[in-house]
Amino acid sequence: MKFTEEQYQKIVSKYLGSWGYDGAVRAVIDYVEYLGFHNYEEAILLAMPTSREWAHDKFVEKEKKYYWNSIKTDLAGHHSRLFRSENDNITSYSRSEPANNINEDEQLTESEIKEWGYNPEMFDREEIKND
Repeated sequence: MKFTEEQYQKIVSKYLGSWGYDGAVRAVIDYVEYLGFHNYEEAILLAMPTSREWAHDKFVEKEKKYYWNSIKTDLAGHHSRLFRSENDNITSYSRSEPANNINEDEQLTESEIKEWGYNPEMFDREEIKND
């Protein structure tokens, strides 16, 4: 079973927030046991800086990307859609109706929009199919 991105972040923070190597490993193992997992070696590889990137690619689920359209419309009947601006901020623009398109800047994960303070419950999300 793979870890989620959120669990991965927690594993790294447990490792970095502990004193000494033994304490860090113990904190990671305790967290993995709390999750009900038994893949301790994978978690340790995720936590350690020297193997973190390699282990992330191997043991963490890839987050799905979505188009995020607001549930409500403005007075003109337009929905807002979230997108990534040129300076890497996530913001919105209005459109008359959600359209199926392949704009790379509109393909966002749930953790990305949460990071910028948006509530996922306020949006309809349309999963992007990767062929």
